[in-house]
Amino acid sequence: MKTLLLISLLFSQLVLAHDSHDWREDYQAYLSVSYELPMSFNKGWTPRLRRRLDMSFFQQKLSAFTAPSDRRSLANLDVSRAFLKSEYEKLGFMVRFETFGAGSNFVAEKKGVTQPEKVLILSSHIDTVNCKGANDNGTGTIGLLTVAQELAKQNYGNTVRILGFDKEETGLNGSDAYVAAIQDKANIIGNINFEMMGYNARKDGSFHVIDCQKPTSMVLSERIKTAIATLGLPLTVVKACTDRSDHASFWRHKLPAVVISENFFGGDADPCYHRKCDVVDDRLDYTYMANILEAVLAASEDFLR
Repeated sequence: MKTLLLISLLFSQLVLAHDSHDWREDYQAYLSVSYELPMSFNKGWTPRLRRRLDMSFFQQKLSAFTAPSDRRSLANLDVSRAFLKSEYEKLGFMVRFETFGAGSNFVAEKKGVTQPEKVLILSSHIDTVNCKGANDNGTGTIGLLTVAQELAKQNYGNTVRILGFDKEETGLNGSDAYVAAIQDKANIIGNINFEMMGYNARKDGSFHVIDCQKPTSMVLSERIKTAIATLGLPLTVVKACTDRSDHASFWRHKLPAVVISENFFGGDADPCYHRKCDVVDDRLDYTYMANILEAVLAASEDFLR
């Protein structure tokens, strides 16, 4: 089955692939897929704990964030960075920009009250491939903002740092520059990287938590899976292995990191990936995204306490 899927992807999508970090070209990742945490829910399912995340806020901010025609041009990226600066400052985060070469990373931080030197990094990339990028990576970026809205409501022992990486689509340039410049890497708890997470055509709740079985990174993925089980969320964890997003920059410096995304390599990828049709429309599944974000929120809080 995996071989047939790979052959199909080779012939049907190779012609569309054009970017050096295009996920469609990572054929080994398709072969690495396995369904790890089975679903156990039905149509009458309700979460064990009350929902905490405000998905109406998510939808509103996603529409605002994706208003520019694309986020590859400097002018539109500046608009997007200004939008994120305003939103995170409203939440009480300290905001700055860190330039590198021709790019600029967005950084927002909420200091820990007992061990501020210990830092959990939550990240997404803010650039696009000649499109509005509602899913790639508007859903990841605004999903992160929605989690941050909840994290802002209380103080934690450790510091949470939010990163919006520039120039991911051209070779992970922003994250490479950022991680290389970290002075005290021993104090980095780890990185949870938010990728596109809006497409769930099969309605099966399957999504990736990618650690490539790196021991230190598996600590992060196991905490997310524990949250899924504890909250009774209707999600299936799909294992796969890829280094085609910003989590790989952390791996290169031997830091723990995982990337979460829709079930891209399991054959349920957004057909509008890297295309002009990647806009806010009814293909985006907000209930699915809410479940993923609830799990990541719970896991993040465990690392921050």
